[in-house]
Amino acid sequence: MDRVSICLVFVTFFLLFLTVSSEDEEVKQALVRFMAKLTPANVERALNFGWNVTSDPCRDKWQGVSCDSQLNSVRKIVLDQINLTGDFDDDALCTASSLLVLSLNDNNIGGEITQEILNCQYLTHLYLSGNRFWGSLPDNFSRLSNLKRLDLSDNNLSGQLPDLSRVSGLLSFHAQDNQFSGEIPEIDFSNLLAFNVSNNNLNGVIPDVKGRFGENSFSGNPELCGKPLPKACPTSPPAEKESKSSSKKGFLIYSGYGLLGLVVVLFVAFKLIKKRRPKTEKSNNVVEANNSTNKASKNSSDFKTGVGNRSEYSITSIESGMVSSSLVVLSSPMVNGLKFEDLLRAPAELVGKGKHGSLYKVELGGGVTLAVKRIKDWEIGKEDFKKRMMRIDQVKHPNVLPAMAYYCSKQERLPVYEFQQNGSLFRLLHGPTILSRQTSTGSG
Repeated sequence: MDRVSICLVFVTFFLLFLTVSSEDEEVKQALVRFMAKLTPANVERALNFGWNVTSDPCRDKWQGVSCDSQLNSVRKIVLDQINLTGDFDDDALCTASSLLVLSLNDNNIGGEITQEILNCQYLTHLYLSGNRFWGSLPDNFSRLSNLKRLDLSDNNLSGQLPDLSRVSGLLSFHAQDNQFSGEIPEIDFSNLLAFNVSNNNLNGVIPDVKGRFGENSFSGNPELCGKPLPKACPTSPPAEKESKSSSKKGFLIYSGYGLLGLVVVLFVAFKLIKKRRPKTEKSNNVVEANNSTNKASKNSSDFKTGVGNRSEYSITSIESGMVSSSLVVLSSPMVNGLKFEDLLRAPAELVGKGKHGSLYKVELGGGVTLAVKRIKDWEIGKEDFKKRMMRIDQVKHPNVLPAMAYYCSKQERLPVYEFQQNGSLFRLLHGPTILSRQTSTGSG
């Protein structure tokens, strides 16, 4: 019996191993099919190019492929400017459903972007500019709800621009130099760092961009109108005199009926109020007291929990695209050479919000994880901020987390610390029960 049990266990583990291997093999074969349709024109592939069934994309380091730390799943494919030519097979590509970044800029790739691209549901960065893509985008393109940066510029794409209203963490959108038509869909421009739809066939009124983007983002669309373009939108044509007269007569008739009804309502209300005044006054006093209590409770809870703040997925700044400056390093050479633009491009997660700003968890390459505090709504001068950071750097105590670096400009104040994995000080002091009760009270 013992030998039979041991054999059964061995067979079970063997079958599980085969199952896992078959899943990995399926992804590898799909990626090989994807690359088989994208032959580098006039270029002989190097021996270490990979992308064949006899090697592994992670362990054998296929060209342009990056994987997770366990070398189990493909996370990034970056094949810019290597003269790839052929058809784009998003069905095969998105078999690697764990893909986060796809960049095929400045090649010679053609074909349509089909519904199969939606299988890459974890994509955060999609760069396809400078190719020969054509046709319309999928209607439900917004299902790629994790997108942060999308670049479709300099292709032959047509049809409507994608509705990206559900992609709340979008930071940049480039669709210039295509054949898109129709109106510009509603987008939350307050989060966008970059936006360009110039040189298309768009028409209609430009939505309110909240003053964040200029004329260059919309130029080259003759049928577009409204700010920031100099072309004003046409006003509605004046109504005919007969229509005005008819409308005025109808207005007077309905106004008379309304006035009569208002008099009747006021008369009835006066009688009821006069009859029930003592009871009403007593009830009002009780309601007013309850309202005061609820308002005080809500204000206290909102102050503690930050209810009403919208979700954020990455660090945003109006300084994106400007000349990037390096951070001032205080205590750690780990961040030497790190620039402000590097923080914007790195994957980031909002982990908390306070009265004067937001705290982000930023993951750089090489396993470096930072905690970046973005200070907002705090009137502090640039020089004063620098002096405070230098004083913080002079504090040396085993229970005080030292600042690693900081960034300071006209628009931004960013202290940078090493990210700590054990949660917040508030949670350690009070526990999860109190925090949960405060959140519940604030949302009510």
